[in-house]
Amino acid sequence: MHISPNDHKQYRYLTLANELRVLLVHDAEAPRSAAALSVEIGHFDDPIDRQGMAHFLEHMLFLGTEKFPRVGEFQTFINRSGGSNNAWTGTENTTFFFEVSPHAFEEGLDRFGQFFTAPLFNEEAVDKERQAVDSEYKLKIKDDVRRLYQVQKETINPAHPFSKFSVGDLTTLEDRDGKSVREDLLAFYHQHYSADVMGLVLLGPQSLDELEQFTNAFFSHIPKTEVVKTPLATPFVTENEKQQFIQIEPIKELRKLTLSFSLPCVDEFYTKKPLSYIAHLLGNEGQGSLMSVLKKRGLINTLTAGGGINGSNFREFTVGLNLTPKGQDHIDDIVTSVFQYLKLIQQHGLAEWRQQEKKAVLEMAFRYQEKSRPLDTVSYLVLNLLHYKPEDIIYGDYMMEQYDQPLIEQLLDYLEPSNMRLTLVAQGGHYDRTAQWYDTPYSVTPFTDEQKTLWKNVALDPELALPDPNIYLCDNFDPLPLEAGSELPPQLIQDLPGFRLWYKQEHDFRVPKGIVYVAIDSPHAVSSPRNIVKTRLCVEMLLEAINETAYPAEIAGMSYNLYAHQGGVTLQLSGFSEKQPLLMKLILERFAGRSFDKDRFTNIKAQMLRNWRNAAEDKPISQLFNQLTGLLQPNNPPYPVLIEALESIELDELPSFVEEMFAELHIDTFVYGNWLKKDALALAETLKDAFRVTDQLYGESQRPLVRLENSGTLTYELDCNHEDSAILMYYQSQETTPEQIAIYTLANHLMSTTFFHELRTKQQLGYMVGTANLPLNRHPGLILYIQSPVADPGYLLEAIDDFTNAFALVLLELNEAQWQASKQGLIAQISEPDTNLRARAQRFWVSIGNKDESFNQRQRVVDALEKLDRVDMIKFIVDTIKPRTANRLVMYYKGNAHSDSESLDIGQPIESVTDFQNKAY
Repeated sequence: MHISPNDHKQYRYLTLANELRVLLVHDAEAPRSAAALSVEIGHFDDPIDRQGMAHFLEHMLFLGTEKFPRVGEFQTFINRSGGSNNAWTGTENTTFFFEVSPHAFEEGLDRFGQFFTAPLFNEEAVDKERQAVDSEYKLKIKDDVRRLYQVQKETINPAHPFSKFSVGDLTTLEDRDGKSVREDLLAFYHQHYSADVMGLVLLGPQSLDELEQFTNAFFSHIPKTEVVKTPLATPFVTENEKQQFIQIEPIKELRKLTLSFSLPCVDEFYTKKPLSYIAHLLGNEGQGSLMSVLKKRGLINTLTAGGGINGSNFREFTVGLNLTPKGQDHIDDIVTSVFQYLKLIQQHGLAEWRQQEKKAVLEMAFRYQEKSRPLDTVSYLVLNLLHYKPEDIIYGDYMMEQYDQPLIEQLLDYLEPSNMRLTLVAQGGHYDRTAQWYDTPYSVTPFTDEQKTLWKNVALDPELALPDPNIYLCDNFDPLPLEAGSELPPQLIQDLPGFRLWYKQEHDFRVPKGIVYVAIDSPHAVSSPRNIVKTRLCVEMLLEAINETAYPAEIAGMSYNLYAHQGGVTLQLSGFSEKQPLLMKLILERFAGRSFDKDRFTNIKAQMLRNWRNAAEDKPISQLFNQLTGLLQPNNPPYPVLIEALESIELDELPSFVEEMFAELHIDTFVYGNWLKKDALALAETLKDAFRVTDQLYGESQRPLVRLENSGTLTYELDCNHEDSAILMYYQSQETTPEQIAIYTLANHLMSTTFFHELRTKQQLGYMVGTANLPLNRHPGLILYIQSPVADPGYLLEAIDDFTNAFALVLLELNEAQWQASKQGLIAQISEPDTNLRARAQRFWVSIGNKDESFNQRQRVVDALEKLDRVDMIKFIVDTIKPRTANRLVMYYKGNAHSDSESLDIGQPIESVTDFQNKAY
């Protein structure tokens, strides 16, 4: 098995007597043990009269087995063991996965293995979970991704299983003709869930022999059925579905053009990745690229290449373009440009050095790959196990063997007009059809003869160019020698008026990568909603100005980001460290030579308005979360406030705004990873030179927060235009001590499973039901939320209040072992070692921002958790969380389905946001 030299895990591949394929992974340093099982059955296998069956079955397997019959018991066990779990149903796969503290792994596998040998399909659970599937369907009924996906299903070959409805609802899963859906569920399970179409990955600090024992104990008795799965032979599209122009009406303001080409399955070529070669050139964003030229002409904002769905007998290759309003009027010209670029690739773009460049990038990524969370590792390995040869399970994603020009040419031949389907998603078109399930208006018209002629006979466009050799590819991959003190936490090595430099050389993860954060605080940047919006505009304009020249750096394994926050803006660089100073120099040069181009401004302003207006179409629970942070953090306004400010901002306001912004600032820089101290100090000089303004003032921005203190219950009603109702309840700690962080975090940890089980699984109030830990400006916060298609806010409030009133009793009923297990589960999560360089950098950076300059906050929270006993938690629930006495903010939305219901009549409504925010400090 080909393993990265940076990978210290041990692997063992085996096939059990029942033909279950297994990969065992011993990782001595794994903080948790994890398992994933994938079965090669998905919604393609749904019976035509039981659409959504595979998805419904995935839900049901979590709800009780012969050995562990109680509904919700699996989640409770996972939660107490400091873990997490999930599952998903795809077209031809259903995958289940979980992780727990290593000591609980054996019991976890015992419970998990039962899913595939002895599920109960308890009748009451079947009935209730059918409601959950229906709620999941209704939750996404106004989700444009689902709505557009449905049109795609209706416009490909109707005989192909992709055309089936994958989610399911109460009508597809109803009892009918004297036969219950449970009978069909059992038949589907016994027919399809066979060991020979499954893959299993176990990972943990346990030895390979111990993991193999677990495998034999819990998975060797999964039955192998005699049913032979018939390979998929129906074509994804036929000649009838090609050369069609499909127009779709979205709910959000979108303008997206997609060119789709239908190819045979290319999985067998994973060692050569020919489509990656083509997509790499077509999706390039550097100078002269297709994206660059179409952008300069004002026709598009973004371009992606190589996406599309795939299956065991088909592969779709797509080019997706987000259009400007002008672009929407020039669709034929844009498609012409795509074919001109494809012709350029065919005639001049096929060269072995390009493959070698791409291969070098993949090899670097493989050689210096960093660990991911155990749960993420098993999730991707289990799919590789089913799709790659055993020796390539680890390496397959990174392989790019010999250059095969005839194969690339063969695939390029499919990317031509007669094999294309063209889809435009934009508002205001003419439609003559409505998609089932999601009521999406759309139309399908054949290409005209003029279009066919235009696209078939294209000439080369002199403005289009292929990418040059990449100057950002690194040469030196040996990590730099360690200096004295590298094992210490970050050190403040420069503390000047308005400028602080933190530095740490990473001693543990020895990879040639670094991360640089530069936080620029400016009180002027956040002094009003209008200035906050100007800051975000300037960020977007600078990113746009950098993109074309910095794109090769991204290809070479470096990334950069610039983002606005409550104090100003932050620049972040990450990836291979050798060329990071070069990338920083480029970004600072672009900043110094900033130009405020009229067309760019108009385009970016329109994009931002569109994104923020589209956010107003998000599901109600997302809007409540956005409004919550907007209410409590004046420097983080909600979308309606941002939109109002942006609408009237003009280009000529920006140059003076930027000057004023940099007239008073404070910079915190953190240089971390594969960096020497002298190079960090040199980088600091470059930064100081770039941001030095005459007679500068130095000051950090304030980050105000509204404190609820003795507010009692406050309510805020939102307007959303959605069928479902939603409610969000927020409790805030007045202190930021480790003790308060510990008690709020543990309360969320203890409540989450019970809340989900009680209000979603048992009461079936909705699909989105949960609790969350939400610290704001270092103040711990606890949230309980529900989005419901069946109940109005008054009912939801009552259900949550009943839960919080009874929760102290739930705590009393825990035995001492359960109480300690829950606590230790959370402690294990909090004190989990950093998985990789990026995770550690982020933790240090958060500590710097939180003024935790000894970098031991995490340990102080763990110490506080150790001391917490059950009486403290019960007192907290009774004194702080109980509805009658609580200081809390209740935000809600009355869905269209419940428009006749009363507004909430509790506490004090927030009439004026301005007055409310005047209390912020």
